[in-house]
Amino acid sequence: MLFGRIKKSKREIFDRDYEFNQLIRALNDGVPLIVLTGIRRVGKTTLVKVLLNEVDLPGAYIDVRKLWGVHRTISPEVLKKEIVRGLASRKSYAPVMKLLKSLKGLRIAGVGVEFREMEYDLIDLLDDIESSEERTILVFDEAQYLRYSNYDYTALLASLNDGYENITVILTGSEVQILEEFLGFNDRHSPLYKREHEIIHLERFSRGESLLYLRRGFEELGMEVPERELESAVETLDGIVGWLREYGWMRYRGKDHTTAIGEVFQRAKRDIIDELSRYSPRYLRIVAAVAEGYRSWRAIKEYIERIEGREINKGTLYTEVKNLVRYGYLEKRGNEYRITDPVIEKALRS
Repeated sequence: MLFGRIKKSKREIFDRDYEFNQLIRALNDGVPLIVLTGIRRVGKTTLVKVLLNEVDLPGAYIDVRKLWGVHRTISPEVLKKEIVRGLASRKSYAPVMKLLKSLKGLRIAGVGVEFREMEYDLIDLLDDIESSEERTILVFDEAQYLRYSNYDYTALLASLNDGYENITVILTGSEVQILEEFLGFNDRHSPLYKREHEIIHLERFSRGESLLYLRRGFEELGMEVPERELESAVETLDGIVGWLREYGWMRYRGKDHTTAIGEVFQRAKRDIIDELSRYSPRYLRIVAAVAEGYRSWRAIKEYIERIEGREINKGTLYTEVKNLVRYGYLEKRGNEYRITDPVIEKALRS
C-alpha cells in the first residue's frame, strides 16, 4: 500500500528504482561503507528497511536517533545489544538464523538471544560476524547521532573498512552536513580519510512524480480524487514523500482535502517544535523568523531581538543560525536563508 506507514517490499515503494539499484550495485561490488543522505521525510528509512527485506543476506536495522533519545549517549555496549536485537527481530528469515547460530558469543534461547559471556563486547560481536563468512548488512539510521559518544566510531568504521570482508555498513543521515563532518572523508585527520565508500542521495519528488504518486496511491485504494485537489496537494507539499503519504492516508481515512492538508500542517508544526526544542528555544524562533520572511542574517537578528526584548550577541546568533544549516533545517542561498522543508515553513505561518 503506497500510503501505508510500513513498507516491507520494493513493490510498496514508489519511484526509487534508481536509488535502490545503486544500493544493490554497491552491495554486489563489495563497497564496505555506503552513505544514504537526503532531507527529512524523503524516504531514506523506508528504502533501507525494504533493502534488508529484499536482499538474500542477513542484516540488522539500528535506529541511532532513538538510541540517543533514550540513553543520551551511545556506548559500544548499547550498540552491541541493538545490533543483536536487530538481528534477532529477523530470525525467522533463514539467512539471519543461520548467522545467529554461527556466532560463538551468542546462544539462541527460546524466543530470544542471549550473550554467552559478560565480557563479550562490540568488537567480539563484529569479529564473530566476520568469522562466520556470512555477508551481513548493518544499517545505522540517522548515523550522525553516533558522534554523541566518548567512543570514536569513525575509527571503528575505518577498521571495518580496512579489514572486514563480510560486513557492509549503511549509514543514513538527514543532517547531511553534520554527517559529512562526523565521517570526515575529506579530512586528513579523520580515520575515514579517503577510505572506500559510496554516497547515494535521495531527492524529493518532482511535481510530475508527486502527482503520479498520489494518483497511483488513490487508484490502489479505489478512490477518485479530483485532479485539482491532487495538484493543490502537490503544490503545497512540494514533493516530500513523507508529507504526501500523510495526505493520502488522511484522505483514505475519510478527511476532505482541506482538513487533510490542515492535519499535515499540524503534524509538521508538532514535529518541528519537538525537534528544535531538544536544542534551544531560540532555534525555533530563528526558523519561525525565516518562515515569516525574515531571511537575511540582519533581519533574523532584528526579529529575534524584538521577540526577546533585548540585544543579542552577534557571535552567538551567528553560531545558532549556522548550526541550523548544519542540522539541515535551513539552507543558505546567496545572502538569504530558507527552510529546507516548505511544509514546515507553511505550517509555521499558518
